[in-house]
Amino acid sequence: MAGFGGILRHVTDLSKLCENGQVDEAIHAAEKMVQRGIFIPGNIIHCLLRSCTGKKDLAAVKRVQSLVVHSGLDSISFLADHLIRLFASCGSLYEANRVFSKVAKPSVYTWSAIISANAKLGQGERALELYHRMQQLYMKSSKYVYIAVLKACTKTVDLTQGRLIHGQIVESGLISDLVIGSTLVDMYAKC
Repeated sequence: MAGFGGILRHVTDLSKLCENGQVDEAIHAAEKMVQRGIFIPGNIIHCLLRSCTGKKDLAAVKRVQSLVVHSGLDSISFLADHLIRLFASCGSLYEANRVFSKVAKPSVYTWSAIISANAKLGQGERALELYHRMQQLYMKSSKYVYIAVLKACTKTVDLTQGRLIHGQIVESGLISDLVIGSTLVDMYAKC
């Protein structure tokens, strides 16, 4: 095991690799650190996840997920949010749903990520089920949850649900949001 100075150097080097967009090298360095028994802090894992954004590299995302699990951080919602979105961007809804199932207390962002992933990948009915489950937990919806669930209504051509959600949006005071407005127009046009 490395001393504090060595650990700090490893973490700093890993952070620089992430910042420079050297995703494979950063993941490899993190895996080496874990092999040496060095704990990788959540903010560095977050950096690795951000580095994977836009790459659509399922193997890389799975490697980072393995680091998250190994570090015991797989129930942390802000890391799960990113993993869900990354798996969805790679087309792996199964993995996204698995990540969600491990989160002890999903935040509104975690709910938004999983609802959006299901809607985006053709599981509109599942997205609506998740939304209803979130409501049963008395979680307040956000702009992003409403956008995701409206897209689910569009995918399932469920005008009844869409109207109900439209009413909830009005009640929430978010009706003047331009993105929500255009998503509503899209939903009404396609349903």
